[in-house]
Amino acid sequence: MKQIPIFFTFDRHYTVAAAVAFYSLLRHAAPLYQYKLYVLHTSIPEKMQDRLTRLVKRFPNADLQFIDVSRFDIQGDIRQGKSHFSREIYYKLIAAEVFPQYDRILCSDVDVVFTGDIAPSYFMFPGEDFYYAGVGQVLESGRMKTYADGLFSPQEKQALEQEIMAGYLLFNLKAIRQDGMQKKLTDFYRQNYPRLPLPEQDCLILCCWPHVRHLPMEYVVCNTYYKPSLGKAPRFSTTSRWLPESEAEKQEMFARALAKPVQVHYVGPLKPWNSFFVPQQRLWLASLQETGFTFLYLRMLPAFVRQRLKRYSLRRFLTKIYCKLTRRPYENRP
Repeated sequence: MKQIPIFFTFDRHYTVAAAVAFYSLLRHAAPLYQYKLYVLHTSIPEKMQDRLTRLVKRFPNADLQFIDVSRFDIQGDIRQGKSHFSREIYYKLIAAEVFPQYDRILCSDVDVVFTGDIAPSYFMFPGEDFYYAGVGQVLESGRMKTYADGLFSPQEKQALEQEIMAGYLLFNLKAIRQDGMQKKLTDFYRQNYPRLPLPEQDCLILCCWPHVRHLPMEYVVCNTYYKPSLGKAPRFSTTSRWLPESEAEKQEMFARALAKPVQVHYVGPLKPWNSFFVPQQRLWLASLQETGFTFLYLRMLPAFVRQRLKRYSLRRFLTKIYCKLTRRPYENRP
């Protein structure tokens, strides 16, 4: 049976989110494939590992393995000022070494719900020369203003304009190993972390562009796309070259992705497990109910809320005040 490998990186605080991600992924999995799920971590307790393993075992064509990557950890003194991001995002860059048995592998965040099968994405771009593939920027967000402070060269800005969202990726491990890209990625991450607003995502595009490919839009549909727009047409990115030139084609692609997403990604600090009235929250809660993790979720809910308030509220408040005083636009980035 053909294997579909996919790995995740998260800590113990995301166990419930991982349960939803794993269950929804496998509920839509094609029976003709064996789905190999991996978790790269340094701190997930065995009790939580056992619960997630039992969940995955409900599906006969899937198994789950936890890999302790403590020996790769470099996060000790480079995470200042980036509380939105966990230390685990770095582990996306070391897949070529951790998984020598694969020529390619999928990677996903866990703040997601899958509503379709991931298998087709694993087989895309056969024989093509690329390092990784994912969904490019879709809507206009003004995010490039974040890179306009003199820390990035004109060449780097050109690459950043074509940035790919890191929530779901296909890595070409064979090409990464052949070209020694892992060392380039990890060295760049270490040396440039303080200036990267989206650390691993920025690192990937700045090191790998233009050797990237684009997955169809439905593989990363941000939950914020479902916000009511008062009848206004979506404003598509003006810099992303992967989008069709025709406005009608863009609209059609966008509508198709929203109607039949493969993955819904809950971007930003407001997650369906720590906030109310999050777009597409019902979808996440419905999947949670089927996992059998609802009681654990309710028990951990106060901690989830405290963690969100601790990580984001003061920082966002001060950022908004700063932007008002300096008359700069406030961007609530994912």
